[in-house]
Amino acid sequence: MIRYYRTDLSGWDDAIYPKTVKICSAGELAVYYEKNKHTYQFQQGYYGGPSMTDDVFGRPTRFGEGFFENRFLLFVIIEEGSGSIRHRVESAQPEKGALSVEITRIIPEVGTADMAQWHIVLVVDKKLADIDVTVVICDEYLANN
Repeated sequence: MIRYYRTDLSGWDDAIYPKTVKICSAGELAVYYEKNKHTYQFQQGYYGGPSMTDDVFGRPTRFGEGFFENRFLLFVIIEEGSGSIRHRVESAQPEKGALSVEITRIIPEVGTADMAQWHIVLVVDKKLADIDVTVVICDEYLANN
């Protein structure tokens, strides 16, 4: 499962992006939400999609302790200078002792001037929970015809 949620900032954040967060239990998921609910706009659903609040944090039956027995959630959090930029995860696999996540940024020829933060949520095998994560981002430019 890979899901993309636009979770713009609600205030100031001095984080360096991209950043990754591993969620290995229902308790960790609840703590992440409580710690970050005033930083990110989890409740926003963009372009007809569900919000992260409804789809992830509000689904205890989906992401209960049973879910985390063999899997964990990996959040890749990205900041973009334009809300028009989209993303596509190409792969997430072990490589050279780390979990390598390759993401393509899909950049239109003309974009909006709004900042955007994204939470990309991946479900990963629990066997990979103890290794480092590297994020590789490549750009794909679209021409407006």
